[in-house]
Amino acid sequence: MTTAEMDNMLRLPVEQRILLVEDVWDSIRPQSKRIPVPESHKQELDRRFEKYKNDPSALLDHQQLRNALGLRG
Repeated sequence: MTTAEMDNMLRLPVEQRILLVEDVWDSIRPQSKRIPVPESHKQELDRRFEKYKNDPSALLDHQQLRNALGLRG
């Protein structure tokens, strides 16, 4: 992709850029099973799951997370 092509895409209205990103993502999804997941990511997921199993109450619910992030609503 050339710089000019990228510039043209970035000039599109936000709604059109979102649709473009969705189209690109949809083109990647069928091939995503071939993308290897790094072992470090798997280990981190295992670590977090074990932490959850040991103390599920330590997790924040949706509202607690929003409050912790300073979000309203």
